[in-house]
Amino acid sequence: MKRALALLAALALASCGGDDSASSSEELEVARPVDGAEPARSVVEESASASSAKPKGEPRPAPAASELAFTLPEGWLAETPAVPLRKLQARVPRALGDLQDAELTVLWRGAVGMGPLEAQLTRWSQQFTQPDGASSRERLKLTSRTIGGRAVTEADLEGTCVAERAPGSPERWNEPDWKLLGAVIESEFGPYYVRLVGPRATVDAAASGFRALLESTAR
Repeated sequence: MKRALALLAALALASCGGDDSASSSEELEVARPVDGAEPARSVVEESASASSAKPKGEPRPAPAASELAFTLPEGWLAETPAVPLRKLQARVPRALGDLQDAELTVLWRGAVGMGPLEAQLTRWSQQFTQPDGASSRERLKLTSRTIGGRAVTEADLEGTCVAERAPGSPERWNEPDWKLLGAVIESEFGPYYVRLVGPRATVDAAASGFRALLESTAR
């Protein structure tokens, strides 16, 4: 009787062990990849792969210029600006018979500028007096044109120059028969104020160079 019970218990254990073995074998078979195919990746692995991939994209464009560029005519001599507000300063050699050189200055104060256009025209007018006592503002000749898609207002004035000898100086010129050529360039970087002033003959001789200087900003 004892031997019969022992035999039945052995048969039962053999049956349970076979089920576990079969189940284990099926799970391994499901996990095995198909021939030639890569094993499936988890969502975490996919995300990590995507985040580490380098986007191809287009090359970044070069940064845009932040100021206008001026090219001095041949023979005009660049100088160190007397004040930070001047972005460019140059000496224009005198014409035959004149005793002094002319001076070119380009002022720029960024986007804020130096007030309305009329304010600058008034400042230039106040740098001259007229021998007959007339208003220099009324004698100021103005022309408008476009250079490189930018509006430009040009000014032309003759008379006795009484401008400051240096920025902020109480001393002033007293030079009869002088001339001023000016221009206000309305740019995307803010307005630029260009002024050429000196003996009339010298400024007249440099007028074509002054126009070329303005046109050089069109690049």
